[in-house]
Amino acid sequence: MTKQFTHTTMDRRSSIVYSTSVGKGGLFTPADYIPSEIGNSALEEESDDAGEGTATRKGKALHGRPEEYQSLLDANNSRTLQREAEVNGTVTEHSSSTEDGTLSAASLPKKLIDEERDLLIDNHILQGRETLDTTSSAANNYGSTEPEVVVDTWEEALENGKIITTTYRREGEVLACNALPLIFTFILQNSLSLASIFSVSHLGTKELGGVTLGSMTANITGLAAIQGLCTCLDTLCSQAYGAKNYHVVGLFVQRCAVITMLAFLPIMYIWVQWSETILSWLVPEPELCRLAANYLKVAAFGVPGFVLFECGKRFLQCQGIFHASTIVLFVCAPLNALMNYFLVWDKRIGIGYLGAPLSVSINYWFMAIGLFVYTIFTKQAVKPLKCWNGVIKPHQVFRNWRKMINLALPGILMVETEFLGFEILTIFASHLGPSALGAQSIISTIASLAYQVPFSISVSTSTRVANFIGASLYQSCIKTCTLSLLLSFACSSMNMLIIFLFRKQIAGLFSTEPEVVDLVTSALPILAFMQIFDAFNASTAGCLRGQGRQKIGGFINMFAFYAIGIPMAVLLTFNFNLGVGGLWYGITCALIVMSVCQGYAVFHCDWNEIIDAAKSRNSETVRV
Repeated sequence: MTKQFTHTTMDRRSSIVYSTSVGKGGLFTPADYIPSEIGNSALEEESDDAGEGTATRKGKALHGRPEEYQSLLDANNSRTLQREAEVNGTVTEHSSSTEDGTLSAASLPKKLIDEERDLLIDNHILQGRETLDTTSSAANNYGSTEPEVVVDTWEEALENGKIITTTYRREGEVLACNALPLIFTFILQNSLSLASIFSVSHLGTKELGGVTLGSMTANITGLAAIQGLCTCLDTLCSQAYGAKNYHVVGLFVQRCAVITMLAFLPIMYIWVQWSETILSWLVPEPELCRLAANYLKVAAFGVPGFVLFECGKRFLQCQGIFHASTIVLFVCAPLNALMNYFLVWDKRIGIGYLGAPLSVSINYWFMAIGLFVYTIFTKQAVKPLKCWNGVIKPHQVFRNWRKMINLALPGILMVETEFLGFEILTIFASHLGPSALGAQSIISTIASLAYQVPFSISVSTSTRVANFIGASLYQSCIKTCTLSLLLSFACSSMNMLIIFLFRKQIAGLFSTEPEVVDLVTSALPILAFMQIFDAFNASTAGCLRGQGRQKIGGFINMFAFYAIGIPMAVLLTFNFNLGVGGLWYGITCALIVMSVCQGYAVFHCDWNEIIDAAKSRNSETVRV
């Protein structure tokens, strides 16, 4: 994704670290829940253990003399910016900072300069590549290079109170271009579970119910919590990398991996030994419990690989390398589909039902190995190994681990909220019988797959809104949010038509059982109607993330889902005998409430307060 407006003057730095969760909510960013001084103090303490650089040691020697330390830090950062500008191909004709300490065009990426120039041209402040607005003093000093002219004109326009705003056409192009690759990435990651359900669904109704219950239990008790725990690295590693403490990044990643694995060893043991007994307390069908327990026993061996993949993904992302996990998924997702076919259906090597969890477990390890190979052999200008300082020492594993957990707990809470909600609905479906549970599995899979398009727009929106807030251009934020809703409505309308018109064909793809197909076909019109509000929910959630108001979205999410959605689902399913369709009526009611409340919060807010909060948050980060 493009990173517009992220490194101009210090006041205009973008404020967002967007979520990398694959959960539908995606409403968490740990940095917005935990005071930044926690992360900052952790960095200061870690530097001593990891073998800090010269500037850090001098900083400790200068403790008590903050002015001298700040001057040294500024000088070190200035030199580092210049070196990175040369490596990354940014403009290097001038020094990386001006006399007053603000960043100049020399330290800015060319894409950022182009973005600002295009917006200045759109607003008739800059008339072209060489002709400037006559009211700009930069026009009288055209001896400098074009990037310097763009930066000077931009800064002068803001100082003079000129309104710089975007256009609906430009925002449509940016949101669409940023969302398109994300759609493929999210679909590929979602396809891991989709392949298992698709392959097992043709074995029979009970097998489909077993893989549904098993995969949902694995998500709620393991994978979702792992994703939430690893979000602490989004804050810690990003702050360490931004502070040029590269060696600390590798230390944080290793510590998180070790702590996460140790934390989930008891859960893995429960999956292997006691899962059938515990599930039998909640689900009345013994055969479903047995099949789900067998799924968990095999899936447990893939958990360490999943932990390493999540930690490795964040190790690269904090360095600005976002495409590595996509490359790995482009290999592993098709491989997972092939392995599902051979391990489930092939007459020579197939093992039936257990082939599905075995395929997923193996591919979790392949995904981790793929990121490792990329890190070692990549030819990219940004060398990720500069953040690796060797294997963590035993005494470093549990140093400051409480601070890491404090950062991780909000992420775990927000990820688990929606996963737990769908697990509850799955348990409700199990009380309706194996066919209803199988139908619920298929409908959930279709809903998740359809959600990837609006969710991609949501992530693109959150980044764009945060960019504009970092640049103090809230008028442009309003246009971006409005256009995001329009794009989401267009995409959801297409999803709605496809699901409604081809509901029989879609149901037939997942199952050959007549009862299951009939249940899915009857419930898909409800799912089709739900697409409108699911997309609005995603879009407004993205706007709230961009505004840095994830807490509001989180509270709305929890209230709508647990106070309205689930109670309505129980009432309509069991009291009014609407069956599986009642579950989805309840979810639709929750999404309507979420869309209305989040939409109101987005467009009825104090934009100046949001911008001031972003400036304050960024000024705290700079002090790391």
